[in-house]
Amino acid sequence: MAGRAAERIRKAIALVNSVADGAGDEDITPTEMAEAIRDCLELSDVDQVANVRRYLGEALDAVSDGMPADFVAMTLYAALGALREGGTTG
Repeated sequence: MAGRAAERIRKAIALVNSVADGAGDEDITPTEMAEAIRDCLELSDVDQVANVRRYLGEALDAVSDGMPADFVAMTLYAALGALREGGTTG
């Protein structure tokens, strides 16, 4: 259900935030960030609420374009917010 999508988005946000915060000994690559976002996009749940897939796509594009991690995180927060507004988070 949409709760799974919210959980995956939260995991992607945590990963991206660790990059934005300058993750200590662990270097996280853009490929790893993109994979976390793709994991979210694989769930059909993201289609149950308007704009969630769009925000996730924008976050993936931002990673591909080399945008800063904090920008990617803000876009992921928008996706999570859209899920909340849809009233379907678990």
